[in-house]
Amino acid sequence: MSTTTGQVSFDPAQLAPQDRFEAWRHAVNTAFVPLDASTEHPSSFHGALTGLALGSLSVAGVGGDAVTVRRSRQAIAAGDPGVFKFALQVQGSSLTRQDGREALLSPGDLVIYDTRRPYDLVFGGAYRMFVVQIAVEQLGLSAEQARAVVAQRIPGSAGLGALTSSLLGSLDDQLQKGEMAPDPRAASAVLQLVQATLLSRFRPAAEVPTRDVVYLEAVRHIDDHLGDPELGVGAVARALHVSLRYLQGVFAQEGTTISEWIRQRRLERCRMELGDPSQAHRSVSAVAARWGYPEASSFSRAFKHEYGVSPGAFRREVAGS
Repeated sequence: MSTTTGQVSFDPAQLAPQDRFEAWRHAVNTAFVPLDASTEHPSSFHGALTGLALGSLSVAGVGGDAVTVRRSRQAIAAGDPGVFKFALQVQGSSLTRQDGREALLSPGDLVIYDTRRPYDLVFGGAYRMFVVQIAVEQLGLSAEQARAVVAQRIPGSAGLGALTSSLLGSLDDQLQKGEMAPDPRAASAVLQLVQATLLSRFRPAAEVPTRDVVYLEAVRHIDDHLGDPELGVGAVARALHVSLRYLQGVFAQEGTTISEWIRQRRLERCRMELGDPSQAHRSVSAVAARWGYPEASSFSRAFKHEYGVSPGAFRREVAGS
């Protein structure tokens, strides 16, 4: 198990084959909750896990060969932190069983299950899942709602399911590349969209909180257009078909502004690229322009104000570390 900038990674490839499955099972138990796991071919099993504390949530990408995972009453007694797991099927397929229901997932589909009660996860072949762990009190579901929504397939092809699937898929990609920052704002965004997706299964569509959806759509649009120097409040409002005032109010309730959010995301991308040895051939100005800073001088000032060092000095520090 290795740790880098808050990210925890586990890959048993360097272990002896006979030790890999047990080491993977231990890593999964540590990252999630106490679980029982079994596989037909433990001596040839390969699995991996990457996790990160994301503000008030924790996320993890987990995958491997065919395996069955069980959360038994004994395992619950051994450790019950009281969390929901909201999962995206990234690769392969799986079967989730809880409270007498079954959810068969294909890539892009979503499911939620409750660690306070027994459940089974069956992976018939190679798979990968992206899992968000959410404390019970954070999710805000009543006991009746929680029992009604677990182990039900949420299609990732339409409506809020599609938006949620896309966001979590993007986060999984960032996690695997080591590009995800433990930003509390990202946790808030994920939590709001998960809540909206689940509530949509209890209410008519018109009653789903639209502020949460607009916020997540805005965040996604901004990330997809960071390289556009014209990206700003007006452009985002036009893309989402909402008024400037409404959009500004949405971000104000998150404790920020759209302009500040765009600035932070651009600087984060620039900093990440400047610290990447594979991008050393790009000039500082080229990196800045790629992420929406056409003027090198304004980028240099913004970068130094944010990080206390010029872009060039930062790149040299990273190269010399």
